[in-house]
Amino acid sequence: MIQRIQTVYLALVLIFSFVGVISTIGEWAVADSVVAHFSNFTFGAEGAFKALDATSGPWCLGVLLIMVMFLSTMSIMLFRKRMRQLRLTIFSTILLVGYVATYAVFAYYYHLNIQEFAEAAGSIVPTFHLKFVAIFPVLSIILNCLAIQGIRKDEALVRSLDRIR
Repeated sequence: MIQRIQTVYLALVLIFSFVGVISTIGEWAVADSVVAHFSNFTFGAEGAFKALDATSGPWCLGVLLIMVMFLSTMSIMLFRKRMRQLRLTIFSTILLVGYVATYAVFAYYYHLNIQEFAEAAGSIVPTFHLKFVAIFPVLSIILNCLAIQGIRKDEALVRSLDRIR
């Protein structure tokens, strides 16, 4: 199981997803002070922007990452059933692409709300800063694609050995 390279790729996807779930993925700041932060389950504003806390949180981002964690774990455990492992990894990749798109939509939506609030209050518009953790889903997509290639190679090898017998 562990000697297969796709297992290492899937384990890295699992680790990246876990770190992504527990970390802040973006923040808005004016100069050096953070006025709002954005994680996979919550959106929180501070100071004069506290009124924006009433907006609904991006809980679906966290749910998508938890589903990816579950699918990666299942894919690692199903190392003997390569076709099922392949399907789960492809579905996990689709979820990660959806996560990236949803993240972009939420970040844009919250940025518009913050910008509108700042202009109405007559204050400086905060700038959005991506955290390093926000790149983990993109890396996970790449690792899933590499795992898919490895699973396909293993399946081709097993089928070729079956033909020889």
